[in-house]
Amino acid sequence: MASIDPAQQEKSQFAPQIEGNDKFADLDTKIAEVADEETDHQVHLGVDQEAAPEEIERERRFVRKIDWHIMPLLLITYGLQYSDKISLSSGVAFDLTKNTHLVGNDFAWLSTGFYLAYLLFEFPFAFLMQRYPLDKVLAFAVLGWGICVSCLAACQTFTQLMAVRVLLGILESPVTPGFLIIITAWYKQEETLLRSIAFFAMNSFFSFFILMINYGIGKAAVGSSLASWKAINIFLGGLSFVWGIVLVLTLCTPKNARWLSAEERVYAHARLVRNKTGESTSGIAIKWDQVREVIRDPQVYFLMIFTVLGCMASGGFSTFSTLILKSFGLNTEQTISYQLPWYAFQFLGCVVMGFLVNRYPKRNLNLNLAILFWIPPIIGIFLEGLLPSEKKWGRLVGFWITGTYTPASFVIWSQTSLNVAGRTKKSVVQGLNFGAWCLGFVVGPQAFQAKDAPQYRPGLYFCCACFLLAGIDLICWAFWVRWENRRRDKRAEGLGITPEQAAVEGCLYGLQDMTDKQNPHFRYHY
Repeated sequence: MASIDPAQQEKSQFAPQIEGNDKFADLDTKIAEVADEETDHQVHLGVDQEAAPEEIERERRFVRKIDWHIMPLLLITYGLQYSDKISLSSGVAFDLTKNTHLVGNDFAWLSTGFYLAYLLFEFPFAFLMQRYPLDKVLAFAVLGWGICVSCLAACQTFTQLMAVRVLLGILESPVTPGFLIIITAWYKQEETLLRSIAFFAMNSFFSFFILMINYGIGKAAVGSSLASWKAINIFLGGLSFVWGIVLVLTLCTPKNARWLSAEERVYAHARLVRNKTGESTSGIAIKWDQVREVIRDPQVYFLMIFTVLGCMASGGFSTFSTLILKSFGLNTEQTISYQLPWYAFQFLGCVVMGFLVNRYPKRNLNLNLAILFWIPPIIGIFLEGLLPSEKKWGRLVGFWITGTYTPASFVIWSQTSLNVAGRTKKSVVQGLNFGAWCLGFVVGPQAFQAKDAPQYRPGLYFCCACFLLAGIDLICWAFWVRWENRRRDKRAEGLGITPEQAAVEGCLYGLQDMTDKQNPHFRYHY
């Protein structure tokens, strides 16, 4: 790593002078070999040095600056991504199935095809994002998916719809894992979770308003030469394409942000050293030992089992929610409006989750909160699946309260970026996680067969089992994390390593791109 010019460092507001400490002399020498003086200072903060009030205020201003430049880009992009996904569901309310001659399980296959393409291209895009500028890969993917959504309006058959949906799945596959990497490239551990949940929350926030906009566009197009569902897709695709141009010009990482000075770039990198998770940047070599470690890591299996089960359930009933609501005898307006409380539960759940993890950043609440928020979906899907047809309002309430699975899932996925160290390992785990996410959405819709229409009871029973098993997986995961942390604490205590020494040495290992398994001083969040 290039060192800072001493003359510039003396003037820099981001490079306070560091007093020597014999206690950590050997470690400081090693840190100096791989980092600059500002990074060394950040290693010691909270261990044997305390940040001065002016330094705390300086960091607060710096984080605000990042928030204003980066978070709006992530929030809007993620909201638009999900809005594009629900264009298919909105089209069903406006005769898409009739106009494109969909029969049997064709509608389920449109969802399955999208997520199968998403799954297959997770790892190719993970490679591209590691080898090439991450921000540009994501921006051009958004441009491409905007074009694909608009092209849905030109489709007249199942085959044409499937071809465009597959392309859409390919181009959307890098967005979520790429955004999680961008978050960890800019923010410290205690800052990461709230911001990750914030952009995940845009799924429900945007959907709440986009559903109403879709309904307005659809109603306005009734009687015109352009079918309502086509007008909806042209609008959403055009919106995404324009936003893709904005991302090409503005999305960035600390290494290429034009709005950061040279000093600020050094500071942006240095303040993340306490994360102990290695570089979150592009253009570095793949470390195959980190790839092999993924296979031996229990937390990866807990994560993938949870993701597959949760997404099989949510992928099934969310894809068919419009058709299930129609079976209640609802008209087009009611079918759309009765989905709004479901999205409200999702968004409010994310707000509550975000408040709690931000209010208590030093406490291990994530898995406990995920388990708590997983209880309403289990109750809700049982109500929706087991209540008789005449209990319409009970089934509706059951559908609405399943919405809290969203914040539970998102807090788990956000936590992954904190609990996996090593740049290559992090990319592989995120690829596997979103591969599992796709697999769930590939399988889930297939549980809802045309022969079971319009109630789709067997599909709902399948969702009940998936939610229940995912909840058990979360509980087992929580026990494993506590056990692993206690095991590492006892080992350090037996070697006579003080918590202060462990904190400094752990940062050194993080700078050397060690994984969470290789770094004995890494502790898992839960």
